[in-house]
Amino acid sequence: MAVVHFSTDQRQHTGVTEVVLDAANVRDLVRQLSELYPSLNAHLVETSSTAVAIDSEIIPDPMLEELTATAEVHLVRPLAGG
Repeated sequence: MAVVHFSTDQRQHTGVTEVVLDAANVRDLVRQLSELYPSLNAHLVETSSTAVAIDSEIIPDPMLEELTATAEVHLVRPLAGG
């Protein structure tokens, strides 16, 4: 069961700080999150601008990345500025 931690802006859509899901990989996790939190879907489909960190490691191409039973997942929005 992967634990997904939500940032402050994501919590506006979920109402919770984290959720535990049984997902085999990140693609399955994103699908489940989209079903649970439809208003979060716009943030999730922007995979080119959202990084995925699994167990504190940012994964460059995460969609097929397998998730362990103890995975800690963060969906990281990019920082803007210069």
